[in-house]
Amino acid sequence: MNPNDPDWDKTAAGRPFSYKYGYGALDGYTYVTEAQKWELVKPQAWIHLPAIQLSGGVMNASFEMSGGEPIGAGGISSKITVTADTLKEHNFETLEHVTVRVWVEHSKRGDVSVELVSPNGIKSMLAAPRLGDTADTGFPGWRFMSVKHWWVA
Repeated sequence: MNPNDPDWDKTAAGRPFSYKYGYGALDGYTYVTEAQKWELVKPQAWIHLPAIQLSGGVMNASFEMSGGEPIGAGGISSKITVTADTLKEHNFETLEHVTVRVWVEHSKRGDVSVELVSPNGIKSMLAAPRLGDTADTGFPGWRFMSVKHWWVA
């Protein structure tokens, strides 16, 4: 682990995070000591938000996509709003990870990047451009996950 690596960034909770090192080195003794004092948390909660279909794209029940418009070099963005009432309705108090599923057609998958940016500016690079990836399959139903948005109410 290199604490001076420029890849380190802050999470929503202010913790250091790196795509290379995750949360970094762990102190096993401290974890065991703290685990002995652990108080149980509430059962896990999920929020499944409705799909966002861009530029007239349509997806059927078999997860096959059609329609839509080509995305230009500048990319495309979309937003979804989650209210305090939605969080309360789902018994949601802590965010541990975010999962995003995308359907992107592209003739060279390595040219595509997918980012997730939170309202407070925390950015997760879910798929970075990869020079050697020449697959013409795009991202048909790929699921990406990030823990960089970890948050506690």
